[in-house]
Amino acid sequence: MRFDAVVLGGGIIGCATAWELAQRGQRVALIERGAIGAEASKAAAGILAAQMDVERPGAFFELCQASKGMYRGWVCALERTSRRSVGYHRDGILYLACSRADVRRMERRRRWQTRRGLRVERWSPRDVSRREPNVQGRIRAGFFFPAESQVDNVELMEALAAACRKTGVRLWERTEAQRVLVRGRRVAGVRTTRGTIRAPVVVNGLGSWAPLSGVPIPKPVIMPARGQMLAFDAPKGLFRHVVMAEAAYGVQRRDGRLIIGSTVEFVGFDRRVTLEGMTRIVSGFRSLVRQDVFERATFREAWAGLRPCTIDRRPILGATRIAGLYVAAGHFRHGILLAPLTARLMAELILTGRASCDLSPFALDRFRR
Repeated sequence: MRFDAVVLGGGIIGCATAWELAQRGQRVALIERGAIGAEASKAAAGILAAQMDVERPGAFFELCQASKGMYRGWVCALERTSRRSVGYHRDGILYLACSRADVRRMERRRRWQTRRGLRVERWSPRDVSRREPNVQGRIRAGFFFPAESQVDNVELMEALAAACRKTGVRLWERTEAQRVLVRGRRVAGVRTTRGTIRAPVVVNGLGSWAPLSGVPIPKPVIMPARGQMLAFDAPKGLFRHVVMAEAAYGVQRRDGRLIIGSTVEFVGFDRRVTLEGMTRIVSGFRSLVRQDVFERATFREAWAGLRPCTIDRRPILGATRIAGLYVAAGHFRHGILLAPLTARLMAELILTGRASCDLSPFALDRFRR
């Protein structure tokens, strides 16, 4: 069976890239070892932190800003194609600084981002209590990022799968990619557990599983980072914004679901939820909010996902030394935010040979250097 391109990995990066290529007239097959979106993409909280979670200015920050600027239009097109809502809201993120070191770190971030022309507000503890009445604790300052957003990542993945199907992408679920086939330094296709797929282009969007046989990614470059999460049923409107701190964070959906997290654990491909992890999350979030929040919330479920983390915490984007083989992996905590831009840049690179922004800071070769 022949296609113009094969995308490996049915997470948000793989699905977004496949959809983008199909919209540009390409015949695309998407290979997923399990179910579409069943790994890190559905295990996330859907926080689109393009400012709050970026430590310093530079190429990665600009990448996040560019993708944030695309998001509303991308979501509108996705909802129109899939006929599904993805719960996109721009409510802002409130970061709670609970120590002097926290305050200094976030104040530096506020200053350079303000110079960049972006809004960051510093709130006093009294301001925090007034604007988020259910926040309580030893808070030294709040830093509010009003342009930050959230999305229901589970609904987002359902919409992307539907959009891919409607645009003609062939989705091969429960199919494992075993080896990228190379003939004379050029991609020839992919061998899978369901047979061989021929294509001149292969995009590796396998996340934590990106060091596949036949793909020139040294194994230590990308590693899985387990993130444990908890969800509760709670009264609507407990929180007006995404609330984050060093200890924990909370995201409340419009239907009242309260999602709190998360851990960052380098334990290989172990996706178990542990008592230690759940205790750490609950204890961290309880230190930030009023006691009656927990009294009014009923436990719903717990889960863990494996976020693909590179050794420098930046994604790998671009071509490889094998003609026709591309990598879009290692997005760590920013995969959902960076999906629209990643998909567009990969499609540009594949179809024209050039991307509309400089990808050299994210090239695979940086690890060799």
